[in-house]
Amino acid sequence: MEERKRRYHNKEHVFPAVRDRLEKTFAPGVFGGAHVFTPSSDVPDDWKLHLVVLPLDSAYSRGVPNNAVKAATDILTTRGDQPRLKQNRLIFLAADYDIVSRLEDQVCSMLAWQSIVEDIKDLRLILDQLQAGQANKSLEDSNEAVRRTIREVYKWLLTPVQEARPGKGLSEVQWESFPVNPGAANLTQEIERVLRENELLITEWAPVHLNTMLKTWFWKNGTQDVSAMETWQKTCQYLYLPRLKDDMVFRSTLIAGSDSREFFGMAQAKDGDKYIGFTFGRSTLIVLDSTMVLIEPAAAAAYDAEQKAAQQHAQPVAPPNVVDPSGANVITGKPGAAATPQRTAAVGPLKRRFYASVQLDPIVAKKQFSDIVDEVLLQFTSRPGVTVRVAIDIQAELPAGFDDAVQRAVKENCNVLRFSSSEFETGE
Repeated sequence: MEERKRRYHNKEHVFPAVRDRLEKTFAPGVFGGAHVFTPSSDVPDDWKLHLVVLPLDSAYSRGVPNNAVKAATDILTTRGDQPRLKQNRLIFLAADYDIVSRLEDQVCSMLAWQSIVEDIKDLRLILDQLQAGQANKSLEDSNEAVRRTIREVYKWLLTPVQEARPGKGLSEVQWESFPVNPGAANLTQEIERVLRENELLITEWAPVHLNTMLKTWFWKNGTQDVSAMETWQKTCQYLYLPRLKDDMVFRSTLIAGSDSREFFGMAQAKDGDKYIGFTFGRSTLIVLDSTMVLIEPAAAAAYDAEQKAAQQHAQPVAPPNVVDPSGANVITGKPGAAATPQRTAAVGPLKRRFYASVQLDPIVAKKQFSDIVDEVLLQFTSRPGVTVRVAIDIQAELPAGFDDAVQRAVKENCNVLRFSSSEFETGE
């Protein structure tokens, strides 16, 4: 075994073996992907949160210059030859410099025992039963030792942060390091716990914090409104802004703050000086798209007052009514005219429920759905006590069949958008 250990080298044999083990370690969670020993060109630059696992030769040692920070900085700032834009979507996991050499030695031993056991099975190496049993036991022990040591080695979470003060510019990128408990049963959940407890990942965000961020960075220099989508996207880009788990956290914050007049007003779109689908101080359906805007509270209050004043001014004054004591007629009085008796409308059962179905053109579905929100849904959501449920039914057919790339992309996007059900079928 000792002789065979000398055949194995770090980059050719040890690193791939450790990478294979690590890729099987991470369970689904808050991360859109875990990228083990991945070059910067292959780490996505999108809106999902990504965990980047640095290779063994980029290990971390607290308090001293090391390769981990340099490797993480390279991935943070570039994607291949292009600058990386969504820098606030990356978290890094690094090995502990002091334990790496022990792991490398254990992996070489494991690979040596593995080759011996394979040669025994293929009759390339003839041993007696006792020696064969010893080889199998040694392989099991070395596998377990490697598993434990990998958890001990990959113990450092590295997160990039920047400090920013209005008018004073940005600080250099700082790297904060946090140890991960190697004894935790689930490494992904342990990483999420460390991030949440140190406020490096926000899974629930109060509207007051969004209001503070908007006042500090967006509502300034005379700007009274800002694109909601742009606000979310900038939190994904800039390291001095909060790192939200995903856009659902941002959307939940908008919903939580929509019924208050303290944090922001909202509109589905802006046309010149007019806000389309304007709401302020009442719950509403949130459609987070490129046209939605968040309005500074004082400006929203002024606009709300103007709208109400305009409605009152335009509302006609109803003529005085005289009720017939019998209750059968209502006498409507008009200036300069004789009173005219009219029959009152029969009072029927109360309408307590509404439902509707509509077919949308898939090419302009986004615009049509926005119109439905403005013209129909807001009639309900703007009134207290109304419960509204909206469901979307999507059916797509292709006689030739959908290729694997389309199926994979649609399923991933449906998972991200929290579809309750989504499935491809043969249709036969």
